[in-house]
Amino acid sequence: HENAIRGILMHLCDIPVEAMNQLHLPNGLPLVYSVKGKCITLLDDGSGKDPMDQHDFGPAAKYLFRPCEITDDFYEEVSQ
Repeated sequence: HENAIRGILMHLCDIPVEAMNQLHLPNGLPLVYSVKGKCITLLDDGSGKDPMDQHDFGPAAKYLFRPCEITDDFYEEVSQ
């Protein structure tokens, strides 16, 4: 399943093929993809700890966790 997830992430996040070997995906850690914002976030486990400090995503994490193109605030402002 990991290779399938890598392929999906490569497509959704525009990760170069050569960077995929540098991306570490921890098992059992939910990744949330925002279709509107075109970005990946991690679920808050309620511990108050930053998951980015707890898990090693490797040098290619910069491709996975880029800022969202459009935030939820944008849609709230537009709908008002």
